[in-house]
Amino acid sequence: MNLLFVLYRFMVWISLYGLLINFQHLRTNVFLLQCLSGTITIPASFVGIFLVNHLGRRISQLFIICLIGISILAIIFVPQEMQILRMVLATLGGAFSFVSAGCSIVHANELLPTIIRATALGIIGIAGSTGSALSPLFMILRTYSASLPWIIYGVLPFLGGLVVFLLPETKNQPLPDSIQDVENEGRVSRQAKHKDTFIKVTQF
Repeated sequence: MNLLFVLYRFMVWISLYGLLINFQHLRTNVFLLQCLSGTITIPASFVGIFLVNHLGRRISQLFIICLIGISILAIIFVPQEMQILRMVLATLGGAFSFVSAGCSIVHANELLPTIIRATALGIIGIAGSTGSALSPLFMILRTYSASLPWIIYGVLPFLGGLVVFLLPETKNQPLPDSIQDVENEGRVSRQAKHKDTFIKVTQF
């Protein structure tokens, strides 16, 4: 479980920082883009809170990071002449990046047992920092194709969404205090699924 979240944080942080650090490569007004991104982050954060509370942790993260991936990939196909549309897509991608970071932190805190939470969050944070440190290096690939780094930044969030589906939902669930609590929860879940399958099979 911890390793899955490490992988998720690593992949998604590459895309988040890849977009935020490389605004200048979009050939738009970087200063205006930074201001717009910072301004829209506030209402976007309220949207993130709403999604987390009503859709759950997994679905909300999947929805948000898919929007990030779509925003980044859409920039590739927008002509350079359509500066306003490119700026809107980059602004939305930047705003959703902050929302995704908040949702990820909430999910990680609720997912990890209390006894190892601080250590595990540190490891996950290192994975995210490693991804953010490596993200500018992908711009070296522009020597081969101008769109290649943005394709990588746009595809990685979708791969991260697949990892999120492998994590358990923590909405309205008690926080685990020990590793045994997590194991017991998984065991109970498997027994419940087996029982439901048995009932469905023996009905007919």
